[in-house]
Amino acid sequence: MNVSIRGLDTFDQSLVELLKVDGRRSFTDIAQELGVAVSTVRNRYNRLVKEGVLHILGWVDPIKSDFKAYNRVTIEVRPSSKIRKVADQLAQIPEISFLALTSGTSDIEINLVCRDNEHLLRVMNQQVHTIEGVFKTESTVYYEVCKWAFHDV
Repeated sequence: MNVSIRGLDTFDQSLVELLKVDGRRSFTDIAQELGVAVSTVRNRYNRLVKEGVLHILGWVDPIKSDFKAYNRVTIEVRPSSKIRKVADQLAQIPEISFLALTSGTSDIEINLVCRDNEHLLRVMNQQVHTIEGVFKTESTVYYEVCKWAFHDV
């Protein structure tokens, strides 16, 4: 399902949709499919990247790689004045693939991608729990990821 992306005109939305299917697709191929000049695609792409609207990144499916432990962890921080500092330190941990400040019973949510449960335990005990301000964590194991929303926006 393609949803209109607020603030983007029809051309930008078409460009984004094509890049979601293949982020490495050439500007020449995109220009041919959209019936415009290569320079138009290049200029729009550069503007979207510069404005922070579009991010092209490589993603490894943990289930199909050697990373068999994929977890969601919610974190409570005490005192709350340390939330940003904790988030900044968490962002430096390579195994964290997602990090967000949240509302509700937790302050931060992270996703960890680890080789196995031993690796996960080591990251939690030696890196996450040692950050000053981390008060409580709750972990949820992802047995199987059935949908990635990247392709639906």
